[in-house]
Amino acid sequence: MNLIERLASYGLIHCDFNEFNIMLREDGSPVLIDFPQMVSVYHPNAEFYFNRDVNCVRTFFARKFHFDAKEWPEFKEC
Repeated sequence: MNLIERLASYGLIHCDFNEFNIMLREDGSPVLIDFPQMVSVYHPNAEFYFNRDVNCVRTFFARKFHFDAKEWPEFKEC
């Protein structure tokens, strides 16, 4: 979620943020890949894409690890 927020703080929405586009280095730090769909936070559909990215991550962690975050980033806060 921090990566989603950090991208938004730079004015960008990934638009395809999911478990297949996050790689881990040997030290466990994440590397984000696959940027062709990226849009500006000023794009007319930016909030939709932001929320979709957040929900993809939430769904993955709920399905894979039975973890449901009580808090998550919201577009208007970024």
